[in-house]
Amino acid sequence: MRTALRTSIVTAAVAGAMLAPVAGTAFAAPVPHTVAGTTAAAGSVVKVDIGDNLMAHMSNSAAQGPRVTIHIVVDGVTQPKAMTTLDRSHTVFSRQGTTFTLTKAQTAEPVLTVVVVTAEGGTTKSYPLPKGTATSPASCVSEVKTVRLGEYRAAELTMSPKGPKAVVNNLEGAPFTVTLDRTHPKSPKTDSVRIDNPSGAKPVFRWKYQVEETSFKSASFPALPKGCKLDYQTTEEQGSQPAPKPKPKPGAQTSVVPKGPVAAGAELPVESIADTDNTTTLAAGAGLVTVFGALGASVFLRRRRAQG
Repeated sequence: MRTALRTSIVTAAVAGAMLAPVAGTAFAAPVPHTVAGTTAAAGSVVKVDIGDNLMAHMSNSAAQGPRVTIHIVVDGVTQPKAMTTLDRSHTVFSRQGTTFTLTKAQTAEPVLTVVVVTAEGGTTKSYPLPKGTATSPASCVSEVKTVRLGEYRAAELTMSPKGPKAVVNNLEGAPFTVTLDRTHPKSPKTDSVRIDNPSGAKPVFRWKYQVEETSFKSASFPALPKGCKLDYQTTEEQGSQPAPKPKPKPGAQTSVVPKGPVAAGAELPVESIADTDNTTTLAAGAGLVTVFGALGASVFLRRRRAQG
């Protein structure tokens, strides 16, 4: 069944190549080709037959870094137009159940990984690129963080001195790419992806699986390499920081003291007690002692007279 499927797909690929040699896919029985060795010097192109009538052209120069172009092979002839190109800024491509991934792209030993999913299970094969040099801190570009946004979309997140960058790719069907960055955090093409707090210290990529959904999912951007700094001053979006508490106005009353009869059980503020004159307090106290003394003497005389 799989052989018949591959044959039909190859026939469609031939017709597509004759009409419009746009990126298409053909997965048929592997055709033997002459493959260059992987010990070629960095910068030279290494051609590797990766099966299913596909040829990978791999290079790793100091200027471009690792680079892989996938070409369709028809009747033993490699088509000049690449089906896709993988590099440090675009590391994943998927078509017809096969996913091509450029792994370890920031290291000196990158690898092309090909995963084929079939009804019987699947296979995973790896093809090392020519050795090169790892990304140095001087380049100040972070590792690529790949986030799956659903079954048919993926986003590649990077961080550089210019700020966050998100490249959204459609993995199936017609090509569709959306690029977001600090100066363009929202896309005119779709409302389902955006960058929140693009000029802040911790920007966040948000997406919805379907456009009609109300809630967003989120993923953080990778950090800058050590020793790298942003080219701009970070500014947080409004609402990302808690609002400061309002300060009391000068001269505003901070405590309420009841007046009149209600004041019998009220406590005076500390500053009111401290400001009370001591002489007045002592005089009032002496007057109260005299009054209570006179009352006590009057009661004693009345009792003596009643007993006499």
